[in-house]
This record gives sequence, C-alpha cells and structure tokens, in this order.
Amino acid sequence: MSHERTIMSLSRPTFTLVLAGAAAATALGALSLPLLGHHLTSTFHVLAGASRPWLLCSFLAFLGAFVCTVGAWRSALSAAGARLCPKQAAARLGIGSMVNAFTPAKLGDAVKITLCARAIDAPDRMWTATGTYTALAAARSLTLAGLVVAASATHALPIWPVFVLVGSAGLVALTAVASTRFRSHHRIASFLAGVAALAKDRRALRGVALWTIGMQLFRLAGTLAVVYAFGLPQPLLAALVILPALDLAGAVPLTPGSFGIGGGAVAVALASRGIGMTDALATGLAIQAVETLVSVTCGSLGLAYLMQPSERVTRAAIRLAVVGASTVLAALVGVVVFDLF
Repeated sequence: MSHERTIMSLSRPTFTLVLAGAAAATALGALSLPLLGHHLTSTFHVLAGASRPWLLCSFLAFLGAFVCTVGAWRSALSAAGARLCPKQAAARLGIGSMVNAFTPAKLGDAVKITLCARAIDAPDRMWTATGTYTALAAARSLTLAGLVVAASATHALPIWPVFVLVGSAGLVALTAVASTRFRSHHRIASFLAGVAALAKDRRALRGVALWTIGMQLFRLAGTLAVVYAFGLPQPLLAALVILPALDLAGAVPLTPGSFGIGGGAVAVALASRGIGMTDALATGLAIQAVETLVSVTCGSLGLAYLMQPSERVTRAAIRLAVVGASTVLAALVGVVVFDLF
C-alpha cells in the first residue's frame, strides 16, 4: 500500500512546476482576450442569444467525453503495467487538459504523459507512457476517420483526411507487430513495448476502443447541443461537419487550445452549408469555450486532489474551484451583455 501511494502521489518539485505552468498558461490566456476582442464583437453579440440550457447540456456532454478519455487512458496504461485509480487518472489528465487549453503545441499532452508515467513501475517509464499515448492517438484517429467519412458524405469535408488518419493508425499497428526487430536500444524498446502492450492485451484493447467511441459520441452530442443553442439549420449534419473540422484543426496546434484556428475551420466548414460567417464563428467559439471550461474545471479539481491536503483544505479548494468557474461564467456574460471589448 505504501509503495502504491508513493507512485500515485506527486513530488513537491513536480507539483510546483505543474502549478506554476498552469498559472502562467492561465495568465497568457487572460492577456490574449483583449487583443482578440476587437475582432469578435459581432460574434459575442450572437453568443448573447444562445440558449443557456443547451449550453449546459453541451458542458455535461463534454464532461462525459472527459470521463471516457480517462477510461481509455486507464485501460491503455493498465496494459503497460500501470497502477492508476480512476481519481488519480482523472486528476492527472485534467491538469494536462487545462494546460492544453491555454498553451500551443499540445504541451498539455506532455504533462499528461509525465504525470501518468509516474504510475508505471518500470525502467524508462516515460518512454513506455509515450508509446501508450501513441497507441491511444491511433485509436482516436480511427474514430475521427469515421466522423470524417460521415461528414464527407454530405460533401462538406474532403475524403482525403480519412486516408491520412487510417494510414497513421495502420503505421502504429505495424510498429507494434514488428517491434521485436527494433529493440537494440532500451529506450526504443520501452517505447515500442508501450505501443505493443495494448495490442497484446485484448481486454485492454477492447476497453480502449469502447471508451474512445464513447468519447467521440459524447463530443458529438456536445457539439450538437451547441448547434441547437444557436438554432442552426440541420443540426445533426452541422455537428457532423463541425466536430471533424475542429479535430483536424487541432492537429496543427499553433495557438493556445487551437483558438482561432478551430473557429476558422468551423466557419469554413459551415460556409459550405450556407451558414453565415458570424454564426459559424460564434458556434466554433462557443464549443471551444465549453471545452475550455471543462478542462479548467477538471484541472483545478485535479490540482486540489493531487495536493492531498487535509479534509478541511480540500473542501475549501473545491469551493474555490466552484467559485472560480462561476466567476469565469459571470465574466463571459458581462462581456457579452455590456460589450466590454
């Protein structure tokens, strides 16, 4: 039990680094808003007319997607020999998601790998966790390919991304099968072991597949709820166009949380369906805002949980996270209603 607790807990330097990074990322995101506001005034006016109940449904759906993501990571990490309880996995992945929301280049994914690697009791565990992450990315690529196929059937997206997504997943699978030929270096061997572990454990592979499909379905439901919030025509078809466009745009994370790039991709995709630029930008911004709120909420609670303080401090931290989330929502409403930009 004591050994497991040692693996599960964060060291003080690691926790301090994560906390400082999250604070810096949050400050960067806050400072960027005034620079973007002048170009988004009309879009915020459209946001003011969105249905709040549907946006709440979207938040719950994206929260469900996060839960499915946690399940997929736990299944894959267990195949690699990790011991990670659901609360620990959710906390570590939540912190990574929060960092992703405010930093470019998917730096939050590196945080996820670093934190989850601590649950693997093996040499070169960082390389093993990276291999596991690669296998998870391949599984997500296949589910995303299915969404692209559905969107291309409406002639809103081209079909060529499917070949890229399936090809990348096939390359990962081929690497797992042929991994015994490339084990001359211990770090490469650990990386390939992390990739191959999922292929060898059918129970874990089935779990990853089911959790990943569930994650995409929840994200589709969250996107659909946002479409209903803005009253766009043909909601299901619009959601099938928006979600792949956002995910494909996120593959090139040049901005924090792919902000701007994702909204532009949504606008271009919806323009093919005759939807105006303002409504399209508002829809993309709303989806990214909801996902960011989920990431910040889960990341804040994850930080509070991994601190492992006294019960009294834990309750205070949870209340602080709730108040902080409410303050963010109130600020956004204030921006929309009073046009502070």
